[in-house]
Amino acid sequence: MGYKSFVSLNIAIIGEGTVSENMAQCLAKAGHEIYLGLREEGAVSESLLEKFENIHACTVGFASSEADIIVIAIPAEEVREMAYQMDDVRKKIIIGATGNVYPKPVEFVHTINAIKAITGAEHVVKCFNCAGYEDILKSSFRKQGVDMFVAGDSKKAKEMVKLLAKDMGFANCYDFGDNDTVPLLEDMAKCWYNLAITQKLGEKISFKLVRK
Repeated sequence: MGYKSFVSLNIAIIGEGTVSENMAQCLAKAGHEIYLGLREEGAVSESLLEKFENIHACTVGFASSEADIIVIAIPAEEVREMAYQMDDVRKKIIIGATGNVYPKPVEFVHTINAIKAITGAEHVVKCFNCAGYEDILKSSFRKQGVDMFVAGDSKKAKEMVKLLAKDMGFANCYDFGDNDTVPLLEDMAKCWYNLAITQKLGEKISFKLVRK
């Protein structure tokens, strides 16, 4: 029996579009209270808010103040600006879900360091960045046992992320290593993008660790 049977968490998802809305649906179905932190008013599907009473649209500041856990699902180049909009999050768990697949300046590659420096938060990890969310969160993928990976220094954050990954339908969430392995997860996202888009395999693909 999972932890969600005992507690409902307040989770902020910062960002608009398919990624944030799909994550919000999965975690709302698991019984959590979801705060979508939007940079622009109305930047969320009205049907989503009508379907789920436990999904709320609000500002970045309010979402971060209400949440126990914060998921950042925006483009890498916008992370710094967004971090300044958050409330006091020093004791909260922050998950960087940015998929940095396009060529960008070096300072945007390791967004986890930027979040730590700006917010003073200790429990910051990288996860949920190497998947195609248009389809990955649908039941057809969950039946195949798709895996996810998390990297960062905080053991507390990693354990919570693994539980959330289960709620979102992933078979396993493997520990990828400490903060210095975050760039490897960025590379995994680039590998996914290369296969799905450049090599034209389509976005209905994901990673699965197979043991002998």
